Amino acid sequence: MNRHREHTEAAWRKYGRKLWKFGGSYGLGIALMLILLVLTFAGTLHQVRLAPSLGSEAAIESFFGAPYVLIPLGGEHSLISLPLPGMGITCALLFVNLLLGGMFRVRWTWRHAGILIAHGGILLLLAGIMLGNRMTVAVDQVELPQGDRMHERELPFDIRLNRFVPEFYPGTSKPKSYESQVTIFPESGGHYDAVIRMNEPLRVSGWTLYQMSWGQDSLHPGRLISILRASHNPLEQMPKWSSYIIAVGLLWHFALVFGRYLRRKPEQKQEKEPVPEQSRGNADGAGKGKRWRLVGICVLVAGIFAVGMLAARPSVHTVRVERYTPWSSSLVEKVEGMAVQDGGRVKPASTYAGFHLLRTLGRRSFSIETPDGGKKLTPVEWMLDCMFRPEFAEQYPVFLVNREEVVRRLHLPDQADKRKKYSYAQIAGQWEEMSRAVREIRMLGETQLTEAQKEILALSRNFDVVRGWMLGSRIMLEDPAAMERMEFPRWFPASGRDEEQEWTAVPGKGAGAFLAMASLMERKAIEEEGPKGGELRAKAENLLMERLVQPNEAASAGERNALNREIFYYRLDPLYVSLAVFVAAFVFLVVCALFRPMRNAPFWRRFLRPGGFSPAWILGAAGAAVLVAALTIRVLITMRSPVGNTYETIAFIACMGVICALVAELFSKKGIVLAAGLILGALSCQMGIMYESSQAVDHMDPLVAILRSNFLLSTHVITIVLGYAAGLLAAVLSHVYLLASPLRLIGRKTEQSLDRMAYGILCFSLVFTLVGTVFGGIWGNESWGRFWGWDPKENGALMIVLWQLVVLHARKAGWLSPWLLHFSNVLGGVIIAFAWWGVNMLGVGLHSYGFTSGRNALDIFYWSEAVLCVLFIILHYRALQQAEMR
Repeated sequence: MNRHREHTEAAWRKYGRKLWKFGGSYGLGIALMLILLVLTFAGTLHQVRLAPSLGSEAAIESFFGAPYVLIPLGGEHSLISLPLPGMGITCALLFVNLLLGGMFRVRWTWRHAGILIAHGGILLLLAGIMLGNRMTVAVDQVELPQGDRMHERELPFDIRLNRFVPEFYPGTSKPKSYESQVTIFPESGGHYDAVIRMNEPLRVSGWTLYQMSWGQDSLHPGRLISILRASHNPLEQMPKWSSYIIAVGLLWHFALVFGRYLRRKPEQKQEKEPVPEQSRGNADGAGKGKRWRLVGICVLVAGIFAVGMLAARPSVHTVRVERYTPWSSSLVEKVEGMAVQDGGRVKPASTYAGFHLLRTLGRRSFSIETPDGGKKLTPVEWMLDCMFRPEFAEQYPVFLVNREEVVRRLHLPDQADKRKKYSYAQIAGQWEEMSRAVREIRMLGETQLTEAQKEILALSRNFDVVRGWMLGSRIMLEDPAAMERMEFPRWFPASGRDEEQEWTAVPGKGAGAFLAMASLMERKAIEEEGPKGGELRAKAENLLMERLVQPNEAASAGERNALNREIFYYRLDPLYVSLAVFVAAFVFLVVCALFRPMRNAPFWRRFLRPGGFSPAWILGAAGAAVLVAALTIRVLITMRSPVGNTYETIAFIACMGVICALVAELFSKKGIVLAAGLILGALSCQMGIMYESSQAVDHMDPLVAILRSNFLLSTHVITIVLGYAAGLLAAVLSHVYLLASPLRLIGRKTEQSLDRMAYGILCFSLVFTLVGTVFGGIWGNESWGRFWGWDPKENGALMIVLWQLVVLHARKAGWLSPWLLHFSNVLGGVIIAFAWWGVNMLGVGLHSYGFTSGRNALDIFYWSEAVLCVLFIILHYRALQQAEMR
């Protein structure tokens, strides 16, 4: 009996040990993280399908709140589905796995202290989120009519809205901030006044009041209603403190790993045996083969690059303008520096005109033929011609049309170029047809429009702006007040409140007449030849200086430094300069790799080596310095974080990716990490140039109220975008490895060096992506009372973190070979692209940077990566077969 009991107890202990081991195993943790990744991606697509019919909140709850889910394989109406546990069950199992494997089974030593601290922080984070969601009591919408004392049943206090103050950026309807001035009446008695602002909630008796929105009181016209959100979460601060613990743990661990890497003694160099002449000849032949393969790959990369740049720019189409006389350089320079209030801020006239020309033509300058030869017109010269010399401006081919369907619909004359350019006179001849097409399109709504219909609407808007400029001198005399309603530059000073300078598009009583007279003189000067025409032009320019430029300069004296910085920024054109420098550095690096100097070569020859501190490294640093200077100038102009919209993330990723590569190159000294960084920087700069040309929006304009946040938002965006940059650098580096290794372009030691670099950069990316994602949740909790809402942008960041954790844990378990590590980095780059750009095009979401066009370009990227992955697999198995044959 005792023996049977002992046998039973031993069996139970054995099963218990197996269960303990399995519960804390790498395999279970990796499987659960992969399930979470699949659930996150499928839940994001689920929102896209059901949000239009059910609403975002209901769509999110129907998927992420379910105990189990069935994910259709092959489409929404597929008969085959993948059953998976729900998000709550999976997170609970992951919590247990992390507790057993990440805390109890890890050795408690100083070497593992960072891992223990990070795991403890993640456990606190998961516990805070899961328990906080269950313990939270929220009132999603508290409507406060101005002057009324309100009582909500769940709140232990009454509240009265004394005054609601919405603030807008000058000259726009874009909200700058919301502010509710309230009086709180606690249950204990008494009262006190308080203020609730956007991103600055009020905490009362354990409850937090968030400023969400505002509206009009339907019962009392003219009275405003403030809309608040109330939340009571006793674990509200736990995610914040757990994120600090996670950051400390990760930084501690990776600092120890980096210190061990630095303390590692270099391998003793073995003396090389004499190489026979025949072997030396074979080696020389193999070396030449490597060089030619390298040249071929570089030519292919350069060809792709050149095709992309040429496709992004419209072809040159010049016209001859008779009797054209350029504006004086002094007037053009003065007008370029004039202050214009546009988009909620004061900017130079050169910026204002530049983006209008970019929106119309797709570029910031164009050329014409004059009797004196070719002339390149700047945006300000084009704008001055439109306003004061329309006889010239109506001949300029500045209206870009990309689609043949638009040409046929508007009955425009056909052109041989794919990207056609038309003049104002040509478009005006079909104005009635375009107006009829615009009316038909607007009757359809703006949700299901084709790309051609969207282009017709954009062409109509651009034409209306230029048409208003053309009629400017007439409107100044007949109806100056109409200029305020039309899109004229707001560059005339007006009296402001509280001593704040305001601007208007309406000239003063005398100024409008004098400016119309200047336009009349310019038109007469066109018909006159010789000294009389020059005299008329001089008088007209003097009127413009006196009535337009000088009052503007006097009123904008306080903005002069910011205006000059912005003029310098756009003259610098940092993305083009950095692109040219990165390409030059890459070419120099390839040349140095092809003609690698011998060890006994002179110093100046050895300095031209491809790796380490080299001329290519210096050129790369110069390109990064241009981007750093550009971002710094943008911060000084906008007085906010350097990363506030999609365009700025592109420049930031280009800069940080190259800087990470420069630092890693000083340790690697192979030149390959630097090459990967230069490729990433050049591609990012090209992407930024194409994005700015397609959007044609001033990305320095101020942010909406919810994004004008505190330190947390700036830290979240900068941190997570830095993680994006490092992850993309690791992906590019792994592309190089997967292509060069099977083709035998690199040796064994170089492969090992690339393995270490890819692993280190991936760890660096994980630290910043994880911390940045958690900071984003903390910002959301501080701003509107929810840490996580399964928004597509949040889901994309979570997918990156989960995939990187899967890769690092699989490598730690010994399941990933070097090839699989690099292949996983390539897949990680695809996930980063989806989180960075793909979610913006899904049509749902609360706080993505803005829904953008460009789905075709993203599809091309996905298909290209799919083809490359197949190519990498083929090359890998081909190399394995060759190794077996040898």
